[in-house]
Order: sequence, then structure tokens, then C-alpha cells
Amino acid sequence: MDKKGIVFGAGLSGLGAKELLEKNGYEVYLIDDKVALPSEEGIRLLNEGGIEFVVKSPGIPWKAELLKVAKEKNVKVISEIDLAYKYVDKNIKIISFTGTNGKTTTSTKMAELLNFAGFRARLAGNAGFSFAKLVADEEELDYVVLELSSYQLENNPQIHSNIAGIINLTPDHLTRYNSVEDYYITKFAIFDKQTEDDFALINLDDKVFDELYKRSEINERVKAQKVYLSTQAKGTVFVYENNIRVMKNLNSRIDEIQNFEEKIDEVSEILMKTDELSLKGKHNLENMLFLISSAKILNVENEKLVEFLKTTTALEHRLENFFVKGNTTFINDSKGTNVESTLKAIDSFNNAIIMILGGDDKKIDNMPLIKRVKEKVDFVYLIGDNAQILIDDMEKVGYKNYKNLETVENVLNYLKENVDFSKDQTVLFSPATSSFCQFKSFEHRGKVFKELTEKIIGK
Repeated sequence: MDKKGIVFGAGLSGLGAKELLEKNGYEVYLIDDKVALPSEEGIRLLNEGGIEFVVKSPGIPWKAELLKVAKEKNVKVISEIDLAYKYVDKNIKIISFTGTNGKTTTSTKMAELLNFAGFRARLAGNAGFSFAKLVADEEELDYVVLELSSYQLENNPQIHSNIAGIINLTPDHLTRYNSVEDYYITKFAIFDKQTEDDFALINLDDKVFDELYKRSEINERVKAQKVYLSTQAKGTVFVYENNIRVMKNLNSRIDEIQNFEEKIDEVSEILMKTDELSLKGKHNLENMLFLISSAKILNVENEKLVEFLKTTTALEHRLENFFVKGNTTFINDSKGTNVESTLKAIDSFNNAIIMILGGDDKKIDNMPLIKRVKEKVDFVYLIGDNAQILIDDMEKVGYKNYKNLETVENVLNYLKENVDFSKDQTVLFSPATSSFCQFKSFEHRGKVFKELTEKIIGK
């Protein structure tokens, strides 16, 4: 066996990469300081020579010594996504979504919709299933839907997507990037390998995306046909008077049509009313426009599309209504891992809100969140490492309705003894950050919250 490769990281993507490489005749060295060969062994192998490439798992920082040595030895470093794309059956079409928020919901629902419409589709990428593992399994498919994080779009990715979209851009991962703009621009790599035969979904409502997209050096990167989305009657798929409409010619735009209001029935078709969507909230309307535009490009029947949009259910840990005590509803939004996501969660409710906030300090500006909390939230219970940072910000705006109880368990025990559950109110668990200080992942965090709620608050 002459072909040798290193897989750096033994998570889902790393294990998938290892399986795919071995299936294609490689001798694979799995490097992971916790559960596999140590980094020092990987460095020794690189120094010896004969390693063709290193497959880097997305969570590993570029400053890792092994990656520095690989660069010194001119050994190529690639992602698991690019490795998988090298071997995937090119008859399978790729649909890719990225963005700060909403990419998991949009990607998951896209795969579900395609299966609902009779196609063979699978979800992979950042959503929790290895693309490389999927390719190694050699399942017969029509489509693969990829959720791509910024980490997976670093280092000049080679993935070619037939349909691609950036859902939105808000500050995140500032411990990884030199600036918030570096983080944003990394996302635009999702369009780089597309051609004029492909489709780029353009969110006209996202101000950050729009400002960057208007720059010539970025706009020139988007060579695919553009399909424009808007919740304000500007795009190709758009909302007009509470109706979701689709332009009959997907390549035309409203602002290019004279006397639009007179011609609206002639140039577009009504798909459904926005309040008929089963997934509620402005953020989900944004997500569903990406879904609708992709479906129209792929010629999914309107009847199937509408039926799906009216009946599909929310994903676990995303504004998940899982428990009711008296007139108090408990919402698990553990996927609220950044400020913008939690802002959208707060805006989804009109009754009294009791919030559970906090976790890791991600070195981001929490003030937009704190100002919204002051406007709409009745009381905040704090957990995690950044509790004091949030307290300092709340004091700056004069918000006093908070209590630092450090852990989810402490909060729920306090609620049980001190809250009147007969009131019409929502207990919203949307931490606005990650919580690796206390949990393995947002899924683990949400699971613990739900289990403790049912155990402590009771039926």
C-alpha cells in the first residue's frame, strides 16, 4: 500500500474521511490527541515523508503545530468536504447552504422536502453527518444537501454546488477570525466553484450580505444565475401582501418590471400565505424562501411543496415547544448559540418572557441582545462563564431583573419554588452563546434542559 494520508481529528468528519480513504486504497493515520495517535506522531510521519495530504477536521485551528509542519513540507491540507467531493458520483447534484443562523433548519428541511417530493436525498456536512461517510456508503442518490460552516469553507474549497446560498450574516466565531469581515467573506467561498449553469440564492433583505455582495471583487465571484429572495416584494421569490409569490421567470427581478403592481398577477404566481407556514417567525420565513426557491429551480410540484411547508415540524433544540406547566410554556432553543439567533427567538413571543441566558465568552458585542432584553424580557436567569459580562451590560442599560444562578439545574429549582405557572408566560432557554464550559454541544445542552425541566418542574 503506497498511498498514505493523515486524518487530523477523530470526530464524525474525521472518521468518515478515514473510512472513505481506506476504501480507496489509502493507509490512513488518524491523529487526535485524545482518542487516537498523538500530534507528535503525525509530525514525525510528515518529517519522514510519503504523506500525500492531511485531511483537517473543521474544528481544528490552523495554528496547530501539525498543520504548520505540513505547510513547511508542502503537504496539502484539505477538508473532509473536499475529500468527499473528489470521490462523489458527479451525477448527484449538490445543494449547499451556509450562514450564521438558519442553515441547519434550511438544510434539514431541504433534504426532507426532496424526499417528500419523491427524490432520493441525504443531508450531510455541519448538520451532523459526514459527507465522506455518505460517499463511502455509495447510496444511490439524486441530491446531497450540505450544511456548510465557515470552518468548512476555509482554505479555497473545491466543492461545486448546483444550488448555493448564504442565508444571513451576523457576528460570530470572533475567536477564530482576525475580524468579523474575515468571517463574513469566508462564507462567500460557497459560490466560488459554481458556473453559469448553477444557481446562487441572493438574500436581498440581509444588509451585511448585501453590502459585501455589492463589492466588485465579491460580486465577480458569483458566476451562477442569481435568484433573488425578499420578504419585502423585491426579489424573484418574495412576499407581497402576506402572500409568498414566485416570479414565473426565475431570472427576472421585480425592480426590472415597470408597473409592477398592475402586472403582479401576470408576472408571478401565488404559492401560499405566509401565515400558513407551519414554521413560525420571521427567521423561518427567511429560511423557507431559500427552500422554495430551490424547489422551484428543481421543478418540485407546487402541490407537494405547499403541503410540505404547511405540515413540516420544527427541529429539536430550535424554538422547540416541549413542556407546559399551567399556562407557562417552556421553549428549548439551545441552538441559540449567538446573539442574532437569540434576538430572533425573543421576537417570536408576545407574552411575558422569562429567559435563561449565558455560557461561553465568545468575545462578541452582547449589547444588541441586552437592549432587546430590556424591551421585551420580564426576567433573566444567568448561567455559565459569561454571566458577569452580561450582568455588567445589563447594569449599563439600567436593567435590574436578573439573577445569576450559574447552572440550568439551579435555575429550574428556583423557578419551581418562586414562579407562578398559572400566568401566561414563556420560559425561553436561548443562551445566545455556546456552553462548552458546561456541556459537550448545543444538542447535549438542550437535552439536559429538557430532562431537568420534566424532572424538576414535573407534569
